[in-house]
This record gives sequence, structure tokens and C-alpha cells, in this order.
Amino acid sequence: MAYLIDEHKLSKVYLKSYHTIGRYKFNVDTLIDQPGVSRHHAIIELAQGKWLIRDVSTNGIWINDKKIDKNLPYQLCENDKLDFAAPGQNSFVVANLNTQCQFLVSQSDNQQVIEISDQLLLPDGDNPTHIIYYDQMLNYWFLEDLNTSDRQALIDGGLVNAFNNQWVFYSAGTAAMTKHLERLPSVKPCGLSFSVSQDEEATQLSVNLDGNTIDLGVRSHHYLLLLLARLRIQDKDDGLEQEQQGWIYREDLIKALGVQMNHMNIMVHRARKQLTDAGGEAYPELGYLIETSNGKLRLNSQDITIIKGHKLETRMSL
Repeated sequence: MAYLIDEHKLSKVYLKSYHTIGRYKFNVDTLIDQPGVSRHHAIIELAQGKWLIRDVSTNGIWINDKKIDKNLPYQLCENDKLDFAAPGQNSFVVANLNTQCQFLVSQSDNQQVIEISDQLLLPDGDNPTHIIYYDQMLNYWFLEDLNTSDRQALIDGGLVNAFNNQWVFYSAGTAAMTKHLERLPSVKPCGLSFSVSQDEEATQLSVNLDGNTIDLGVRSHHYLLLLLARLRIQDKDDGLEQEQQGWIYREDLIKALGVQMNHMNIMVHRARKQLTDAGGEAYPELGYLIETSNGKLRLNSQDITIIKGHKLETRMSL
């Protein structure tokens, strides 16, 4: 388990693979409600097996009494002391930096932790009611009710209701949502056709692959894909290289969507699940149309058509 120790509260702060810290209580993972702390002050993320911290604040971050440069990643080490906004204030100690871990933390008692290293029967192996397991195809952990076969995806930092309690799921390592690009399968070239209403309240999506058209209907999460598509087209028009096109940090995407981080993660999950289900056995790689890397996302398509109202808004082709 990766976590910090809050020196003031003497409590553990468990780290998501992409973790935000600041004073904006509605949109950060760890709240520091103190003068001088920015609304979004710091980002801690797991990248290529290392835990990195990035200062995105006004008043800075000190590590072991030395101020770090703004917007540059700094690798954390165990026993590092972190001060936010001023030296010796809002202090945390890096206690554990495990890079291969999954666990559930109780919302009512953060000392109640369920560690998950493999398939796990809950509440115990003798009289289980649920099972937690990893789906290799979808790249997600799931919690399944053994009585009803209902299952829910466990999203890094997401809330889970089970055993008359509410839990937060944390995941780090290769099974995390931010799986690195080099581990993802290649996606066949496919065309995406968006049809968005004039008021942008409804977005329909079709996928064209190998001469076949898959109608994915109208879904709320298609608007997230539409924003990613527009960004990719804009970057190409601006002359960016293909590998640089379309990337956006999660915190910037939630601002564009006007939602909270957890809501956006759910939208990403629903989009991936719909694409995976639509692809089936013929096109299983459709679930990887959303690429993720180091806290950023982009749409993995270079053939995009956007119709707004009844007029062509823009088109990007191979």
C-alpha cells in the first residue's frame, strides 16, 4: 500500500495512482483547508514504477526543507517530508511507496483496510458473499456478488458499497486504470462519426471498422469522446506530430466537462465497456480507443467526422 502520514492528524493518506491535493474540497483527493494552500496544489502519480509529485500551486512545495521547481516531476522516496505552501507547515511524511498494490479503505474508519493481491473471497473464504478479481481483457478489477452475479467495476479512487459500508478502491501498478501505452494492444484504424445536437445535449457515435458500421447510439459518455476528438483534430491542425496529438490532463478534462474526477472516471469506464462490448470477439481492441498515460488521456483515432446539428463541423482523415 502506498500512503503518506499527515503529521498534524497522525493519520494515513492512501494514494491513488493519480492523486490530487489542495484546498478545493469538491475536486481533490486529499483536502488541506489551510491559508496559502492552492485549490489545486499538488499532483502525485505513479509513472513507470515511480511515484512522482508535481507542484501546480502558487505558494510551492518543500521536500526535506528544499523547495522544488514548479510543474516539474520530482521522484518521491520513503521518509521524505512534504510541506505544502510554506516550510514546516501542512506537513506529511512519505511512509510507503508500494507500486504493486490494490486495496479497499473503509470510509467510516480509514484504518480498516482490505488488501488485494489476487482473486479474493469476501468477507472470508469459508462463507463468502462476494469475490474480487481482475479481468485481463477489460483491464479492470471487479467486485461480484456471488448470489446475484451482479458485478461492479473497481475504479482507482472510486466508491464501492459492500458489507453495509462504503469503501474507496485504490489501485497501483500494471492493473491500474492509467496503464502505460507500451503495454496496450494496437488498435486497428477505425473511423469515428459523431452527431451532436445544436445545444450539445445529445451525442450519437458510430464506429466504422473493416467496412462495418457499429451504431453506439446516444450516450452521455459520448460527449467525453467528442471533446477528445475535437482536441485531437485541433492539435493536428496546429501542426503537432501524431504522437503528441490529442493528449489532455485529467484535471483539465474534468474542467471542460464540468464534472468531478470520480464522475469522469465513471464516464471513461462506461465508454470503454461499451466499446469493448460492441467490438466483441471480432474487434476486442475497441476497448482501447481511449489511451491513458501518466495522468493524461487521448482518443486513439485519426479518422473522425463531427456533425453538429445538420452541418459538418469538422473532419479529420488518415
